Amino acid sequence: MPLTVTQPLGRLPTFPELQDLARQHEVGINGSEQAGSFHHPDPEHPKVKGHYSIEQNGEIRGDFTSNLIGKLTGTFVFKAGFVEITITEKPFLLPEAVLKLKLTEALEEFCARFSPGT
Repeated sequence: MPLTVTQPLGRLPTFPELQDLARQHEVGINGSEQAGSFHHPDPEHPKVKGHYSIEQNGEIRGDFTSNLIGKLTGTFVFKAGFVEITITEKPFLLPEAVLKLKLTEALEEFCARFSPGT
């Protein structure tokens, strides 16, 4: 069953802001302000990879796959007012409560960067 974590978002990040944040975390972006792909740490042996698209209204949607401690897949959407990550597949041994806590902490940190007026 999917696991969804939602966090309030003050404003949508711009593509240059996402590029800067990606560089800080060694995430490579191949694409444009409309669509593309991403990977961490390198495209040949990614621990995380995915795709994104940016709608005309600024909403960002995408999917990802991670192979850190087993296969973890999901989708994300950044809309005016909130960010939502849905995990569609997770490693059997990874407790849902731990995953939800880690996602919530990461989203809180991310969303704090994009409060209104920043």
